Amino acid sequence: MVSVTGAHDMKKLKFTYLVSLLAVFYWLMESVIHRYLFHEMSFELMPSDTNEMWMRSFSFALLIFLGVYADKQTKKIAAKEQQKHEVYLATVSSAQHILNNLLNQMQLALYDQGERGGLDSETKDLLKRSLQESKEQVIRLSSVTDLDHDAIRQSVAP
Repeated sequence: MVSVTGAHDMKKLKFTYLVSLLAVFYWLMESVIHRYLFHEMSFELMPSDTNEMWMRSFSFALLIFLGVYADKQTKKIAAKEQQKHEVYLATVSSAQHILNNLLNQMQLALYDQGERGGLDSETKDLLKRSLQESKEQVIRLSSVTDLDHDAIRQSVAP
């Protein structure tokens, strides 16, 4: 059974493992091709010809290097995405705090003006709808999970 940490490590090295399997497959296919296509006398998993051994080893190492490189680049991209997500959440949280304070102050002013009779019913209804719509938009904005321009814009669209 693979532990959670082990499964996580396997995901981090996905390209390395995949390319390692591909490199082993390449090595075996080279042996098969030399035996059956080039009609060599015996099947050599480890070639006796130094030139052939060097070419296979270089190709094998190059494939492994590319897998490791791809995993490192993938890890960097994932870290940048995580950082972008954290900045977005911090920004939304801060904006939500500011907007909540503003909306609460507006509700207090609306209540105060209503008590004094300073607003007509149409204006009061408009302010109440605006307050409710603003609250809903803040909630939708804070629930965005796909951090791209269109998703963020859509979350606050009326």
